[in-house]
Amino acid sequence: MVRKNLNIINAPNNPNFTTNPISLTKTVRDDMFLRCDTGPSDDRILLFACTKQLDILQSTDDFLVDSTFKVVPEIFYQVYIVHAVYPGHVVPVLYALLRRKNAVICHNLVHQLLRFAPNWNPVSIMLDFEQACIDVFDTSFPNVLLSECYFHLRQSIHHKIAALAFLKPDDVVKGFEDLSMDLDDEYQTCNDKYMTLTS
Repeated sequence: MVRKNLNIINAPNNPNFTTNPISLTKTVRDDMFLRCDTGPSDDRILLFACTKQLDILQSTDDFLVDSTFKVVPEIFYQVYIVHAVYPGHVVPVLYALLRRKNAVICHNLVHQLLRFAPNWNPVSIMLDFEQACIDVFDTSFPNVLLSECYFHLRQSIHHKIAALAFLKPDDVVKGFEDLSMDLDDEYQTCNDKYMTLTS
């Protein structure tokens, strides 16, 4: 009832919706917010950033990128967020609604972003352990320093170790050794600490 009285438009329930009312593409200050809608398809991307956010994006060196699957419109798979480290604070500078999670989508996301933020040239990006995104950022920005988040490293290791429970008992040691071989040398101390705690 309240939604009708306030003329609030319902969220689309079909991923192939074709129109975005102009009123929903701008901020309350009449600044453009919806920067890109690649249109109806399984690879649809919607990018959101106001002018100030784009200015920060293009004038800042250090970024954190991550996605969430918990707070996302039902017709999308994830919300991908780029945060900038801006005078001692971390501020969101880009929101992307994505229908899938793969290298093609990540490549298209960066490509579309560079269309309206051509001066974005990050010095460092911290991200989770999604190899597809790591590869795309590494290719798109050859001089960028990419680092993975320690929280996501721990989470990734924990999931892989938990998966050992599904191996035959005789294969668990070999499975753990295989997982250990996948870790870079810099993470070996983490592996050693885990082994000490679980011994």
